Amino acid sequence: MKNLSLIVCFCLLAGSALAQHDNLSNLSAEWVRTPARNAATDANDIVVYNPAGLVRLNNGFHINLGNQSLFRKPSHTFDFGLGGGEQTYTQDGNDLFLPNLYMTYKKDKFALFTGVFMAGGGATANYPTGSITTELIGLQVLTAAQGAYGAYENQSLKASSFYLTTTLGGSYAVNDMISFAVAGRFIDATNKTQAGLTMTQSPVMFPDSRYELKTTETASGFGGVFSMMVQAGPRTRFTARYESAVKMDFETKTHKDDLGMTTDGSKTRRDLPSVIAFGTAFAATPTVMVYGDFNYYAQSSANWDKSTMATEEKNYASLAGDAMGINIASTFQTGKNFLFSVGGGYTDFQYSDRNGYFTKAGAFETAPDDNFNINTGISYTVSNSVTFTAAYMHTFYKDQTVTAVLAQPLDVQVKTSNSIDVFALGVDIKF
Repeated sequence: MKNLSLIVCFCLLAGSALAQHDNLSNLSAEWVRTPARNAATDANDIVVYNPAGLVRLNNGFHINLGNQSLFRKPSHTFDFGLGGGEQTYTQDGNDLFLPNLYMTYKKDKFALFTGVFMAGGGATANYPTGSITTELIGLQVLTAAQGAYGAYENQSLKASSFYLTTTLGGSYAVNDMISFAVAGRFIDATNKTQAGLTMTQSPVMFPDSRYELKTTETASGFGGVFSMMVQAGPRTRFTARYESAVKMDFETKTHKDDLGMTTDGSKTRRDLPSVIAFGTAFAATPTVMVYGDFNYYAQSSANWDKSTMATEEKNYASLAGDAMGINIASTFQTGKNFLFSVGGGYTDFQYSDRNGYFTKAGAFETAPDDNFNINTGISYTVSNSVTFTAAYMHTFYKDQTVTAVLAQPLDVQVKTSNSIDVFALGVDIKF
């Protein structure tokens, strides 16, 4: 059964916590504790949030190590109207390992830094009993079978996405007010997909037949980061950061494809979009800091390859539109060793055509849409050299109803919902 037209690309970008479509915001335990880090200078995770601020660290070596455990529950509900009734599929399984490592050497007006982290992905979409995607594939295979089979069963779908990122750069303090940073970053991305279903109930006594798909898609690319910080006064500072887009040309390795949906060696584009980020920090009292962040994700300028003919083969990025995030947070120093944080934010997905974007395989399974996050956590300073952080975040998404364009001529409305809980642990070391 070749040349199935239902889905032309099976790249499931399994988003993590505060992902927009691809870019992640949750890059450290300190961010989970205090979700506005663009103007922070209190820990070495600012390698990715405020690299120009690294010159404010004490002279010496600094290491930041952390991990996040993600408990995601995206789900979607629909009714094909074929007598089977309403069906609901929910993500199964959790992502317990999302690590980061940042290192800096600071000397007077200079700082050299590096880091290893996930700029995108970092999670697995796991639907062991299938999803709307496998249901649509099953309906297409039934049609192509021309009566040889009467039903399908034992659906499954599992896909992962990891954008392993390495950064290297330097910071310089021009004077007591102004500092800059420049860095390069290399991204090595891997997307894996496994899916399958079994054709059954043959009226002509054909044996049950299992159809499977197993692919790996890989891409790599380079980008730049430019950062500036202005210490406007002893209590106030402002920052700006620009991350360039990274061209990502994914090459498909087909391990098994009984459905004829992929071509071994074929390439698809999914650039990591550019980001413009601003931050501010204000010392309300000697023990209370207030932070604010604004991040803009220029997704519509990226190349995400063409959509299906059902949406006139437009660039998926133009269907998605841009996205932006606003976060505020405050820290409270309680005693000599304890720091308590609380904060929250809102991420706005500016879809130009939500229904069109959801023709992308994996969209219903990850349910990317507007969301709110609430964050809290503590840091405990063991000594002048070591600080531990424990943090928690809950993200809740707006429920949406999306038309399943690929189900046409069936009129299928899909209700999506999502929520995420994140637990993070980290340590910041100075020596």
